Amino acid sequence: MLHIMVCDRRIAVGSIKEKSVDSNYKLIDLLKFICAFFVIGIHTRPFQASNVALDKLFYYDISNYAVPFFYACTGYFLIVKQPEVELHTKLIFRCKKVTKLYLAWSIVYLPLTICGWWIEGGGIKYWVGCLRNYIFVGENFYSWTLWYLNGLIFALLMIDILLKKFSIKQISGIGTVAYLVGIGLTMLNDHLGCLPLFLSRFVNLYFSLFVTTRNGLFQSLVFVTFGMLMAEIDQANELKLSVKKGFFAEVIYIIKVGFSLIGGGVLLKNTGLANVLALV
Repeated sequence: MLHIMVCDRRIAVGSIKEKSVDSNYKLIDLLKFICAFFVIGIHTRPFQASNVALDKLFYYDISNYAVPFFYACTGYFLIVKQPEVELHTKLIFRCKKVTKLYLAWSIVYLPLTICGWWIEGGGIKYWVGCLRNYIFVGENFYSWTLWYLNGLIFALLMIDILLKKFSIKQISGIGTVAYLVGIGLTMLNDHLGCLPLFLSRFVNLYFSLFVTTRNGLFQSLVFVTFGMLMAEIDQANELKLSVKKGFFAEVIYIIKVGFSLIGGGVLLKNTGLANVLALV
């Protein structure tokens, strides 16, 4: 009798957990649906013609989180789905799947790429640039949306390689550092004239080869691994929310909103930070 009661209790607890998981997945699906509209908003800028402040707020501080959320979801489900399957196997499977999508959509966009060749005057240089963009950027003539798939492929490959020596938490740290470096490179690229010659040449060389920091290393990696880390914490029941953490996150967000409304590039110039960098 006692054995039956214990079994019933375990079944009931398992059922509650399954319902909780299903509820979480439904919430994620709802957020994905909302974020899909935010992605449209990123490219259409619906408030740009009516209100400058509202446009900046929506673009930099609301819709701008949609793409990171999608990346994080990919990382999260890599951990929670099919837990019995080795992570390496899941990473390779996902990478192959995304690569096929990237190839397919690149073919769909090929007529536009050819159109760009005709508009921009043609030549071998254009196709060399297209090859570079296809491998490192994920963007060609009017196909900038493909950078997401390109970045995801590189992020998955890097995670698979780094997992041989590092934990997911450590890789998340590496991704965070890379993300900050990417922000720094972008800021420095706007102030090349204020930089020491060696640093200016390095930054210029990077952007000549890779065009942007919006890629697998400097953006995709941190968000995919963040999702994986959240899944690990969630599975271990170690996810702890506190008023202090919530308040800290809110303060950081308010500061970010302020930077968005003022303009990061303008602030850098006006504070003289670029001149400080020139003296280093």
